[in-house]
Amino acid sequence: MKNFIVACCLLLSSQISFAQYDPEAREVLDDLSKKYKSYEAFSADFTQQFTNESAGINESIAGEIIVKDEQYLLDVAGQKIYNNGEEIWRYDADMAEVTITINDPEEQEISMNNIFDLYKDGFKYILMGSNQLGDRMIELDPESKDKGYYKIKMIIDKNDMLKSFSVLERSGNVYKYIIKDFKSMKDVPANTFIFNAADYPNVEVVDFR
Repeated sequence: MKNFIVACCLLLSSQISFAQYDPEAREVLDDLSKKYKSYEAFSADFTQQFTNESAGINESIAGEIIVKDEQYLLDVAGQKIYNNGEEIWRYDADMAEVTITINDPEEQEISMNNIFDLYKDGFKYILMGSNQLGDRMIELDPESKDKGYYKIKMIIDKNDMLKSFSVLERSGNVYKYIIKDFKSMKDVPANTFIFNAADYPNVEVVDFR
């Protein structure tokens, strides 16, 4: 009887380990990453939904992004954020102000320009299932318990395109990004990701570099 219990425990342990690093999920994520890496650059419109049930919060904003390698231009909530991989410019149209900082990749751990490769380091993952349209739901759990979030949910369609992802924080906040109007791009000039103060003659520059 004791041996039977031990065997069952070992089987359960094996199943849990399999669920944490699900090879089916890994295959879908690898195909997703390969798909997006095949694009020289891309643009997308998106909707960000912010909810917190206990606090009664349900907000939504729209944005646009252009991504090329580690660089991006993000236009959301009245701000334009330029990141050329080395420096970041945050331009606020209402305040007519731009702040400049050194880019720190660890500062923004989850974003529209790295979500496709995030699973490769420090995450467990599992394929939760698919619907009749062929959309796959994958859950990623960070291996570290020190993160402010405990789960990322991704919806990936049958063509290996990301439809949405949600970040579930320990505080109860949920950020969901719904991706729309995705377009691949070519020959995107480098100055797309650099703020040009000459285009905004009255802008106040706050330099934190």
